[in-house]
Amino acid sequence: MKDIKLILLIALGFFLVNACSTEKNTLINRTYHGINAHYNGYFNANELIRQSLETYSASRVENYYELIPIDPLPNETEIIGMYPAIDTAIGKCKKVIQDHSMPSNDRPARKKDEHNKWIDENWTTIGIASYYRRDYDGAMKSFNFVRKFYSNDPSLFVGELWMAKTNIAKGELTKAKFNLDNLDKAILDEKTRKKEKPAKSKLKKKSKEDKIAKFPRSIRFELEKTKAELALARDEKEKAIEYLENSLDFAQIHDDKARVHFVLGQLYEENGLNDLARKHFTSVAKGKAKYDMSFNAKLKRTFLGEGDNVRKDLKKMLRDAKNAEFKDQIYYALANLEFNEGNESKGIEHLTNCAFYATNNSRQKGMAYERLADLSFSKRNYVSAQKYYDSCATAINDEYPNAEGIRNKAANLSKLVIAVETAQFEDSVQKIAAMGEDDRSAFLKELVKIKKAEAQRKKEREAERLRELQNNANLFAQDLSGSKWYWNNAKTRSQGFEEFKKLWGVRENEDDWRRSEKDPIIDFSEQLTDNAQSDTIQKVSEDSISVELLAKDLPLNDSLLSLSNIRLLEAYYNAGVIYKEQLNESKLAEEQFVSVLNRNVENPHNLLAAYQLYKIHEKTDVTKAEKHKEYILNNYPNSDYANYLRDPDYFVKKKERDALAEQEYVRVLDRYDRGLYYPVMTKADQVINDEKDNVFRAKYILLKAMCIGMLNEDKSDIVPLLDMVVAEYPGTSEQKKASEMLFIIKNGYSKFEPTNFGNKSSFKYDDNVPLSVFIVLPEKESSNSGKIKVIEFNKEFFSRAGLKVTSKLYSNEQSFVFVDQFKTEAEASEYIRVYKQTRKHLFDLQNAKIMMITSDNMRVLFKNLFLQNYEKFYEEYY
Repeated sequence: MKDIKLILLIALGFFLVNACSTEKNTLINRTYHGINAHYNGYFNANELIRQSLETYSASRVENYYELIPIDPLPNETEIIGMYPAIDTAIGKCKKVIQDHSMPSNDRPARKKDEHNKWIDENWTTIGIASYYRRDYDGAMKSFNFVRKFYSNDPSLFVGELWMAKTNIAKGELTKAKFNLDNLDKAILDEKTRKKEKPAKSKLKKKSKEDKIAKFPRSIRFELEKTKAELALARDEKEKAIEYLENSLDFAQIHDDKARVHFVLGQLYEENGLNDLARKHFTSVAKGKAKYDMSFNAKLKRTFLGEGDNVRKDLKKMLRDAKNAEFKDQIYYALANLEFNEGNESKGIEHLTNCAFYATNNSRQKGMAYERLADLSFSKRNYVSAQKYYDSCATAINDEYPNAEGIRNKAANLSKLVIAVETAQFEDSVQKIAAMGEDDRSAFLKELVKIKKAEAQRKKEREAERLRELQNNANLFAQDLSGSKWYWNNAKTRSQGFEEFKKLWGVRENEDDWRRSEKDPIIDFSEQLTDNAQSDTIQKVSEDSISVELLAKDLPLNDSLLSLSNIRLLEAYYNAGVIYKEQLNESKLAEEQFVSVLNRNVENPHNLLAAYQLYKIHEKTDVTKAEKHKEYILNNYPNSDYANYLRDPDYFVKKKERDALAEQEYVRVLDRYDRGLYYPVMTKADQVINDEKDNVFRAKYILLKAMCIGMLNEDKSDIVPLLDMVVAEYPGTSEQKKASEMLFIIKNGYSKFEPTNFGNKSSFKYDDNVPLSVFIVLPEKESSNSGKIKVIEFNKEFFSRAGLKVTSKLYSNEQSFVFVDQFKTEAEASEYIRVYKQTRKHLFDLQNAKIMMITSDNMRVLFKNLFLQNYEKFYEEYY
């Protein structure tokens, strides 16, 4: 028995020794190396890629507001998490190619035949993995190798397909079209050969060179989708529809048909073919799509219907607990339906609910606020519109359509809101201040009650809404399996919410929510009624409202009343200008300007408001225009506006006079430069005393002062002139210059000390030499610990780069970790980019300073120990 076992072991060993050889083309050798190449390389590598893509797909958030991609690809940031799996897959395939090619693959260019039928699949897998890794040049090298050496194998067509995908990703659409045309020609040629196939008796035995590879049906689904991708990239949507419809004829059970149906539904909907769109959205809803895709398909399908059936289906979806997180989208669809049927008030109600429920969907929240803003704007309720635009601008990100336009609208209208609300506030507090003391006290006490009741109602409404949201979350949890992550587990979130309420009570979602008391912002902006009741108070705790608090903003003396009038009239005027100039609302502008004049308070804005009213009525109502003209001529006869009304060419002539005055001033300035101080002073006196409207008068005063300063040692003689500039021309550059001169006369010059700018940087930039990357270790991080973290990071994310990691002591309290070596600046930059975006293995070391450096600059750095100098150099050049 022992002899038999010994013989079997010897035979097995002999078999394995012979089978391991890659130079013998026998059944045993082909079987052994084929199994290794199939499973150790191709199968395992593709499993790694598949699992990585499934993980990416599961975590990916789809944007259903736009045309979804036919085949979504991870971006530069998302792909980092897939590096370990992809690099492992590439490594497995390369090892298989190295160890199991028959004959050996040491010199590929001299090989005539490959006896291991799984080697070409491994090359293709390397190309596909490189494609997903966004290493498009590496992918093309692998596919070109397959094209060159496996022209009689189906892998030729697989490689050609992925070459097309790679060219699309690179934006080289013409090359991608060439690849796809080659595949279409191969399919057509195969059909032609089948039709022209001669009788068996006449067939000649084909040589290996004459063998033509059969086109694999398994890639037809992917081929048609790739053709559709190219069509979309070239904005040929009708062709894309055709290719996607064709792809469904070749789809297998495991293929992602739901995504194709959804894209077709979107394309048909965009073209107005609602019946076909509904058909494809129905296929998604009935298929095996992810829940969010299925929901959006149902929502789109429902909204493509008509009338009451749509409303009924939407409300049914609203009641479904599984749709709790999608309530915002359902309410938006309901709002659209109501607006289409003319039910504006109901539509606004649904939009408000949409904005409230869009807790995790900033795009939907932004859409709701934008729609509400547009409605208010169309009704000329610009204050309300600004608040909605502002809310929209806060909610959205830069990817939102017309994000910049919405932010501009919010910013442009914000000045109007400030002006209108300031005017309303000042008008209200003046009315309250004008009351008798007893009436005012009674009014404020009543107002306190109103504000407290309103604050309490607001809290109750918020509590009710929070409870509704929590109930929805609990219902949603009953239909989902548990999740270990806190925010995905409705049960743990519910418990946390209850604990929060026990500790803090019901709190609004806002900044500084922990503070029990906040400084109140009182708003008396509503018009007072006969019962002396006003309405709004913002962000105020009910316990902090008191009569004394409200009374502190009232203008109860002449000084405060005067300041209130200044703010009021300025606000009226600013609002009027915005209505007139920006919004083209002449009627609303007229109301604001008339309000300025009706106050009967002497103010600079009276003249401006009267002139604006004259311009508004100049061509439409001559009587009103003449009235405002007479007001200006009688009350401001020496103003520029009065001069213009007397002579319409006044400003043209003034411009000409100003130009002449400028020429004269330049001549006088030239005399000053030549030291002719007395003639300059004579001309300055003439302008100062006789030409009050000369636009260069302030400059002449300064020029006279400087002439006196040049002639007299006692600089105090020029102080009166400098004081004149400061008093008569506040806020001008001349006033600023005069103030500086006054300061120097009073305090003297500061001590002059020459500045030492130091030598130029001792570091040199050279883009033709290899670089190292160094990490500045924090003080608490030991060099060994930091080195180990970087090594582990490199193993997982840069396993193929062959990087060397060392640590060096920079100073007594500082150590560096060096990563060597990168051939180009681009390679080092990619390493730094991935490093900064990855916490795995690195932990807090992820936030450490990391820079690239050449060997020459490294020597200088360690010689001089000027890390800050190198940081400045690095910021400038890298």
